[in-house]
Amino acid sequence: MTYNKLGFAFTGLRTTSFAKIEAAYKKTGETDLITALGFGLDIDDYTITCNTKFSFERKKDQPFLILEIQALFEINKSDFLNKVKQKDNSYLIVHDLAVHFAVLTVGAARGVLHAKTEGTIYNQFLLPTIDVKELIPEDIILKPDDV
Repeated sequence: MTYNKLGFAFTGLRTTSFAKIEAAYKKTGETDLITALGFGLDIDDYTITCNTKFSFERKKDQPFLILEIQALFEINKSDFLNKVKQKDNSYLIVHDLAVHFAVLTVGAARGVLHAKTEGTIYNQFLLPTIDVKELIPEDIILKPDDV
């Protein structure tokens, strides 16, 4: 199944966490970007969420800039019940759809980061291009206990 046969809409974006930690910021040194990506569901609203977290560090294990974003993708009710929900009551997000949602979420996070840091020293830190296919090697299967 390809994702273009699944009816969905990008219905929301939440900034779940944003922090500038001045005590952890160093003006010089190499910057490490720690990236996390995950998925969730709101079964009652037929919504898949894509969650990203980005932490910029110059001191080991001490982030100076943190951004967490959650994007909401509402799935057509029929498609959610007949394509996402599986016979064993697990929920399937096919690889291509998961990658598509992640690309949209990372792009939105890039804009949120710029808007929240504009006019500050932190605006120099951009989210680079990210090959989300490397972060999502296969279909996402969520069990009822996960949601």
